[in-house]
Amino acid sequence: MLDGKEYTFANYMGTQNKAHKQTAWKKNREFGDKMGGRGRLKLDDNIFAREHSFHAPTELDEVPILMIDNTSRDYYFPVSPDEIKTALSNLPNSDIVTHIWLRKHNKKRDSIVECIKGSGVYLITLYPLLKENRHFLGKNKPLEKDFRWYSPFANVVETKEGWYAVFTEASAKDFYLNRLIPFGVEGLQNI
Repeated sequence: MLDGKEYTFANYMGTQNKAHKQTAWKKNREFGDKMGGRGRLKLDDNIFAREHSFHAPTELDEVPILMIDNTSRDYYFPVSPDEIKTALSNLPNSDIVTHIWLRKHNKKRDSIVECIKGSGVYLITLYPLLKENRHFLGKNKPLEKDFRWYSPFANVVETKEGWYAVFTEASAKDFYLNRLIPFGVEGLQNI
């Protein structure tokens, strides 16, 4: 006790170092509270794994269930939902497909088609093409099997940015209907 005032360590720290002093709203916060405007962490809602949260269709649902995302202005789908249903009806064993998702482009995924199976859901996910009818294959030269995969429908060319499969409008539609959808159905059978 100096000068009639009682000094504790907390009082000393509070008067000497104003930078560590917390505002009232910070004092009221509980340990473990999330800071910021969201009520939960960004990835807690698992928005990026939506394909794993689909439910199996009921008897009342028309199968396949088509879901279409809005693509950005640089991408488009060369096929319509009616063309997809027609192509599926012409394939053997296509009745196992429960969902088809025309999903918007994701820079982290370089594939143009994905197949997911589980809990009564048989999902084919198709990704869009660039408006210039190109699909990015990577910065390195593609393997020979990639050349054979695209060669009936597109030319594989090298640019400054990397390797692309370049389609015409007719060949892009043909690629989706006669390569990607049959590949998806076959992939779902083999998973």
